[in-house]
Amino acid sequence: MDIKKCTLPAFTVIGLVGRSTDGPGYVDKLWMEINRKGKSVMHLAKKDEDGDAAGVWGLMNDETGTFLPPGDKKSKTVVYMAGIETEDSARVPKGFEKWTVPEYDYLYAPVEGKKLQVIEAVMEYCAEENLVFAACPFDYMPADGKMMYMFFPVKPDPDTAE
Repeated sequence: MDIKKCTLPAFTVIGLVGRSTDGPGYVDKLWMEINRKGKSVMHLAKKDEDGDAAGVWGLMNDETGTFLPPGDKKSKTVVYMAGIETEDSARVPKGFEKWTVPEYDYLYAPVEGKKLQVIEAVMEYCAEENLVFAACPFDYMPADGKMMYMFFPVKPDPDTAE
């Protein structure tokens, strides 16, 4: 699997939010809804150097809104946002929310099959490189829509630091 590293500065996403307490399939329902309502926020999309929309994100969080890593969560409820990357100053339309993701170092990989395969490969990579998750993984789809990626915020494993 082609796992790469990068650092992304803080970025902002405006989208629709659902919770695991909304029942099975809540993430899929969010994506269907953002596909229906997304046109109303596309004018807010951050543009890349070619003038294309920066892309869409699926962000996983918990009710604290602090992007805690798996295992450090303060609540059992998963909160998920499906949305578009925007400028920090973008105004939030009615019915949408805005989240700002802090700067992280990431491992990322394309999703060419099942997400579980990507997660397992990245977890193995983390173990080999003495890294741990700094937050829950995120889904990312570039504007061209050709390939989905998973981004994993990571940091050095404090238990192996010298």
